Amino acid sequence: MTEIKDEQLLNLIIAADDEELAQGVPPKARSLGVTSRVMRRLGYTGFVLAGVSAPPIVRKISDLHGSLYRPSDLAIGGIHGGIFMFRDIFARIYVPIGYGKIGIDPFKLCDLSEMQMRWLASNQNELSVYMDQFTDIFDFGAALGNYADYKLPPKGSLELMHLAAFQFQAAAATLSVAFDFRGAIQSALIGTELALKGGLTAIGVDEKARRKHGHDLASAANAFALKMSNFDIDRVLRTLTRLPPYVENRYSPEQPSRVETGHIVMGAQYVAGEVMRQISGYSIRSAAKTPSKRTYPQ
Repeated sequence: MTEIKDEQLLNLIIAADDEELAQGVPPKARSLGVTSRVMRRLGYTGFVLAGVSAPPIVRKISDLHGSLYRPSDLAIGGIHGGIFMFRDIFARIYVPIGYGKIGIDPFKLCDLSEMQMRWLASNQNELSVYMDQFTDIFDFGAALGNYADYKLPPKGSLELMHLAAFQFQAAAATLSVAFDFRGAIQSALIGTELALKGGLTAIGVDEKARRKHGHDLASAANAFALKMSNFDIDRVLRTLTRLPPYVENRYSPEQPSRVETGHIVMGAQYVAGEVMRQISGYSIRSAAKTPSKRTYPQ
């Protein structure tokens, strides 16, 4: 084959990427398609696209294509995510995509820096709060992904739980990257309402009956508790008293502080996790092993 200059090769890659974009292929799924298109335009008819047997030109195309995007653009992503507040720092927690038997390390599924994780682990109370929040977020997301022993919510409930997940992910994104963190409150409140009503759907409450609860989270929680004896209604109600009323918050010029907002979102994540545990019949806490010194950064 005639040697091709990097600039010419890059132009072919961009043209192939445009074609993948036009077909609706997301950035993280374009690599093989782009490589295949470019190789055919270079005159190759049979080639290996990945692995140690891939020719140097394939690796070069892949590297050049990858340079067009940020790592976050090409990341596979996860099933769900949430937020944790350490002091007044917001950190993302991820529920990864996994197949087969895998190990879950809570410290590797958070974007706190290594030094921040050491700082967190040095305070037993902060560490316990982190593990509780990780459990709440993971239990909610793992049930959506039908992980291991988690039972998938019934269809109507599952649809509402997915809508709740969108809201919690929006709250996490707002807290971690937005200019004004207070927008996370509305998303957290809507997510909590959807999760509770998803729980009611799972136990057979019809839409008309669910609508009667309106935005009254305590009312929905009490109704759910009537059918779910293991639901920690006392702790849930205590948590809900710390969440602002949805409509009042939406129109109020006075909003909670940064730290108060963090606690509101984490409280909402707890309620959603507790509802999901009752529906799925499982929690990652059941599989957790006693952490070793190596597990927790020191």
